[in-house]
Amino acid sequence: MPIQLGENFWVLVILMSLELFLIIFPVFISAKLEKKSLKEEFKEIGFFREVKSTYRTCLKIILGIDIGIFLYLFSGFLMFVYRNILIESLFGTRFVEEGITNIINSEPIQPSYIEISIAIILQILITGPCEEGFFRGFLIQKLNYKLKLIYSILLSSTFFTLYHVPPFLVPIQTIITYFGYFFTIGSLFALIFIYSGRSLIMCSTAHSIFNILVLLL
Repeated sequence: MPIQLGENFWVLVILMSLELFLIIFPVFISAKLEKKSLKEEFKEIGFFREVKSTYRTCLKIILGIDIGIFLYLFSGFLMFVYRNILIESLFGTRFVEEGITNIINSEPIQPSYIEISIAIILQILITGPCEEGFFRGFLIQKLNYKLKLIYSILLSSTFFTLYHVPPFLVPIQTIITYFGYFFTIGSLFALIFIYSGRSLIMCSTAHSIFNILVLLL
């Protein structure tokens, strides 16, 4: 049976709001260990970077929206190739069906317009910035002190994947069925982060738009 987080919308709201701690706790602990101010720590991982111009900021937001739309369209193709062709060829149709059956479903069930509006606001203000802030900004930046950039990206994308298909909640069939999908999406967000000057504006915007489209369509 799938884990239906969207059965009770307000439980889903609480869970989305708790993602604030995904970035608050690591930043607070890191600031204490490295003897930095919270502002310095947030700036290092991609928040509060100097805005060179309003035009460039708006351009990053617009590009982030475009990338989010593209990734949503690309994700259907990615899912089909990885899940329905690769994994099904290797492990069989029944394996994939079991993987799909046990996925965690975080979409609201028959939401009202007010609930959809609240979910969209939370995606923009919390989910996109906090997930990108932790998996891209925090993990890549911190890992990059000890490892080469490519390994930092690979590790951050692995953690991003396991966050969405957690081994302690879903069976191995689900992890394998969806691992390549989430890993590829996470890696693409990482590249956006790197090539936009390690600022979170573009990747957070793209992430939020991607999730909103999944919610609405």
